[in-house]
Amino acid sequence: MSVFYKSPFLGLLLPALVSFSLISCPVSANNIQYIPMSPQELLVLNQNSATPSSISSKSCVFALNTPIKNSLLSEKGADEINSSDESSAEKPIALNVYDRPYSLDENIVDKKMLGQNTLALFGTGVATMAFLYAMPSSFTHWEDDGDSPAQKWWDNVSRAPVWDSDDLFLNYVTHPYAGAIYYMGARSAGANATYSFLYSFALSTFFWEYGLESFAERPSIQDLIVTPTAGALLGEWFYITKREIIENNYELCGSEFWGRTALMAMDPMTEISNYLWNDNKPMNNSFSLSSQPMITRHGQLGYGLTLSFAF
Repeated sequence: MSVFYKSPFLGLLLPALVSFSLISCPVSANNIQYIPMSPQELLVLNQNSATPSSISSKSCVFALNTPIKNSLLSEKGADEINSSDESSAEKPIALNVYDRPYSLDENIVDKKMLGQNTLALFGTGVATMAFLYAMPSSFTHWEDDGDSPAQKWWDNVSRAPVWDSDDLFLNYVTHPYAGAIYYMGARSAGANATYSFLYSFALSTFFWEYGLESFAERPSIQDLIVTPTAGALLGEWFYITKREIIENNYELCGSEFWGRTALMAMDPMTEISNYLWNDNKPMNNSFSLSSQPMITRHGQLGYGLTLSFAF
């Protein structure tokens, strides 16, 4: 067979065989079979040339991409073929969750953003605790029994949670809102709904109820339930609304000011962490956290925290 291919009569014999096959087997949709080939296979086929046995008078099987397309591929060369394959490859998944389609189940977490959001949550949690500690007991219902902070915390966490008597606004407005803020801290970092709920549950339970707030009172049954559950429902609505505002060029009711304000209200931790740790924006000492001794409202010595932002 190799002698046949090197014969000078190949240029005349091969077209004759093709013509005979077309006459003896008329071309129709039923007797033409398309052989799918990758660009690399076509290039190899062109380099090796096709044999007469690749043309069957019974089935009329043709490589529809040859011989004209093969010659064009050989002119392009293997380098151009490889580059075209790379350009047609699937694009990588966007790390920013707001650049991806909406999903409840997709869980592609930006660990750096999640860490930044968690740090911002810890900072604001401490600041919130300091604010509530400064409020009158008629608002918080916290009692001062004279114990040291460490002893009071241990007494509170070592006993069962109680049904508290806080205001309806505190229990059923501020706590669901706090749970939604926790939820958004994970959701905006790319976590799915389940992961974000667990994240909110962990923060509201261990960081707040059994953490900071236990320095003042025993954990609350309502808060343990309402904060993560109602917070997840409210947080998912925040997440959907934030996506819509971002898709609308950060505008709400035709105003970018109201759009940015709504984003700060629904997802303050992400907005704050983006401002503080945005790689494209140097902060130049615009954020500081300091502590100093102070006298409490009961005349006792304590410490005050000062959180400063410079815009």
